[in-house]
Amino acid sequence: MSEEPAYPSRAYAWFVVVLLTLAYAISLLDRWILALLVGPVKEFFGATDTQMGLLMGPVFALFYVSMGLPFGWLADRYDRKTMIGGAMLFWCSMTAICGLAKTFGQLAAARLGIGLGEAALTPAAYSLIADYFPRAEQNRAIAFLNMGVATGMGFAYLVGGLIVGWMMTQPPMVVPVLGHLEPWQVVFIAAGLPGIVVGVVVFFIREPVRRERLAATADAASTTEFFAYLKRHRAAYAPLMIGMVASPLVGYALQWLPAMFDRVWGWNAPRFSFAYGWLLLVIGPLSAILGGSLSTRLYRRGRPDGPMTATLAALVLMVVSTAMLPLAPTPEVALLLLVPSCIGGAMSTACGAAAVVFMTPGEFRARVSSLYILTINGFGMLLGPPIVGWLNDHVFHGPQGIRFSVALVVAIIGGVLTAYLSTGRRAFGDSVRALEAAQAARAAV
Repeated sequence: MSEEPAYPSRAYAWFVVVLLTLAYAISLLDRWILALLVGPVKEFFGATDTQMGLLMGPVFALFYVSMGLPFGWLADRYDRKTMIGGAMLFWCSMTAICGLAKTFGQLAAARLGIGLGEAALTPAAYSLIADYFPRAEQNRAIAFLNMGVATGMGFAYLVGGLIVGWMMTQPPMVVPVLGHLEPWQVVFIAAGLPGIVVGVVVFFIREPVRRERLAATADAASTTEFFAYLKRHRAAYAPLMIGMVASPLVGYALQWLPAMFDRVWGWNAPRFSFAYGWLLLVIGPLSAILGGSLSTRLYRRGRPDGPMTATLAALVLMVVSTAMLPLAPTPEVALLLLVPSCIGGAMSTACGAAAVVFMTPGEFRARVSSLYILTINGFGMLLGPPIVGWLNDHVFHGPQGIRFSVALVVAIIGGVLTAYLSTGRRAFGDSVRALEAAQAARAAV
């Protein structure tokens, strides 16, 4: 009977989770800070809403989604902490370089670079954390990591909003070597610096032993076997991956919230960001932990489809409340509707990620995680921000039009995707049972 080496101490394992959660939060800060700067960036470059939607979505997504599988392949074979540390140094530098852009093309190129660097984080982090914890604790650890989504967005809005509010009252700056900088450019530079420090720290964490493999070695887990495994379990993977597009689709569509509150109700970016940032920071992390705990509790009660069931419940809550939000009669009611939207968003992100990790053997975990991130973020970014921007420019004209654009995208596309995810619950449970049986048989040899 084969035995695996002991797991690292719980204290050290959770230290790594907290560190990677901070890295995840920084990635969201660097990704989302543009949402607070739509107004000044649009004015500086003379851009349209459609162009800004492309900048927030597809431009970032191009390398973020296309490089996910290659980075996942690397993470299944090579040192994951080095990948994460190097990626952080790269994308944070690209965030700072956004602040040096003098043309729209230069800003777009820097956004491409942010997407390229951030593509390495999630598959490597999911794989790394899963090898630090026993199976029964993985859902909670992955859910904690996904607190970084709400935390990063919260800091992007709260801290970013305060910086934007202050910087926008200042005259342009002249910095030695860098020259003339607009206030929005200084915000980008400031947002990029913290992650460089965290990236250096990540280089020094310990690489854990790889666990829960069906194949004896990484080389045995060939690309052919990888796709064969996906095909055998497609009845579970397809609804989960395609249905979960609803979560980032809604999230990325909500990048238009600062502009919507400004145009519809006259709230400037700092005022909205202060309220929304606190909401995300308080509700988001708690909801992510709740999602992980719910998945774990359902599983321990004999429900192998627990992570999938929790994901579905969270998506329904998110889509329904967010579709109602833009049509609210007052900004206060809209903020109230953001509460269930944030709860559902954080829970679905945590539960969806845990579900993918839970039903996948160790030798495929980083690649499947990459495919998952590629699918949900690729389509979420492609469908969310640019469609809202296009509807603003061509269908729903005037300051009030943005509310109908956001509501339509969330209700129709998000609703259809959520319904599709619900079709995979039984197959997900069957796949989890099959994986656990195979792992038990291999351990008994």
